[in-house]
Amino acid sequence: MGNRMNRGEVWWAQVGRKRRPVLVLTRPEVIDVRDLVTVAEITTTVRGLAVEVPLPESVAGGSVVNCDGLHTVRRSSLSDRLGELDDRTMRAVCRAVTYALGC
Repeated sequence: MGNRMNRGEVWWAQVGRKRRPVLVLTRPEVIDVRDLVTVAEITTTVRGLAVEVPLPESVAGGSVVNCDGLHTVRRSSLSDRLGELDDRTMRAVCRAVTYALGC
């Protein structure tokens, strides 16, 4: 089913008409089974919101994961792996997603 990917990885993806970096959020148990994955936008537009998680320099310094920008995309729309987030940053992303969804 296309590219091998894991939760917590940053990839280039076609999201609508725009090619942009995204963070894979889909849980590992289904990532190889489904054709669709849930991703969060990565952007250099930093607003200081609770739904934004700063990225380490090694991955995309100066950028944030915007957890208000969640999308479900086809696996085939992800093209190039850019890196992977550490556990600490992923925990922050999970908290921000929970906040964004109001759960």
